[in-house]
Amino acid sequence: MSHLTLLEDGKILDAENITKFQFTDRSQLRQALNLADGVNQDSNKYLALLGDVVIKLVLVKEGLHRHATRGQINNIISQKASNSYLAQRGFSTGLAECIYKNRSQGNTIYPGPMASTVEAIIAAVFNDSGENITTVEGVMAALDISWPE
Repeated sequence: MSHLTLLEDGKILDAENITKFQFTDRSQLRQALNLADGVNQDSNKYLALLGDVVIKLVLVKEGLHRHATRGQINNIISQKASNSYLAQRGFSTGLAECIYKNRSQGNTIYPGPMASTVEAIIAAVFNDSGENITTVEGVMAALDISWPE
């Protein structure tokens, strides 16, 4: 096994430990952790698009369960699903170290791609779990993207 393969496997395992979710199909997670570059321009962008919607779905669902008002639900979505918050969660949990960086970015992960990666990870969990919302809620809780207590 090559050094690069071991490094990639380590990133996958680290991301699974951070999210507290073990993937059946690790290619979903690998795609979520892969930033766009000149060759692979879409990378995790489609997963991020789905993840954005799934995060909002989970937050709305929980707000309705708590009998929150529409205004309260919208406030929580504005806080917890914002790119700045998602990026902060990605950096603070160590997910930035798991990302497959591209050459154009060097060693720097910027907030926008970090937020997209968090969204993509949520989508990857959604897909890998057979669209199980309870499983997604657990990963979101591990990343502190859940409804505040």
